[in-house]
Amino acid sequence: METDDRIRSRRTAARSIVGVSVLGAGFAVLAVLVALEPPDPPLLGGIDRAWRGLVLDAPAWAEALSEWLKTLGAGLVMVPLRIGVGLWLLARRRYAALATWLLAWAVADVVTFGLKPGIGRLRPDGVSASSFPSGHAKTAAQVAVGLALLVAGSWRRRAAALTLALTWIVAMAVSRTVLDEHWLSDVVAGSMLGAACAVGSAWIVGRAVERHREGAA
Repeated sequence: METDDRIRSRRTAARSIVGVSVLGAGFAVLAVLVALEPPDPPLLGGIDRAWRGLVLDAPAWAEALSEWLKTLGAGLVMVPLRIGVGLWLLARRRYAALATWLLAWAVADVVTFGLKPGIGRLRPDGVSASSFPSGHAKTAAQVAVGLALLVAGSWRRRAAALTLALTWIVAMAVSRTVLDEHWLSDVVAGSMLGAACAVGSAWIVGRAVERHREGAA
């Protein structure tokens, strides 16, 4: 008979697989559509333009908040934060969590930096051809979901952490479109990529740890 811990582990793994599959498939579909015709992606172009028309009329306070979020979500803040979390996990000897954190960070960044020049989508403000996917949205999702997965305890604590993570992800994504630096599909794809890397890395590391324990036993 399986123990309660093993049953919970299997349920968590199943949820992770579903989550990664949905997020990964969504990201892949968006990437393919944008790559087919970056200036006006099929199915997405009209939605992107309609959303841009809405957010360009955003009030001054929304633009000011978006500028603040842009600074907070930039590498100057996010890189030290991610390093700090990694050092904290190392100090606490949470090696599996550290491996998860570093793997998610690496994969998310490699995919983003590879796709930006590869697809070469022009930003809505015309500044550069590095619009897809949104790096800010990717980092926001990877960090927020990664931190939420570190929360232990009751389901209420975990639910609260995931709610805060989702709020942060949405706020960052919308802010990038308010500043006219990304299309809607850019930030949706970036958010999906970051979240998928966080959840997928947790599953991969968790599976590796489980196999190691089974082998040792």
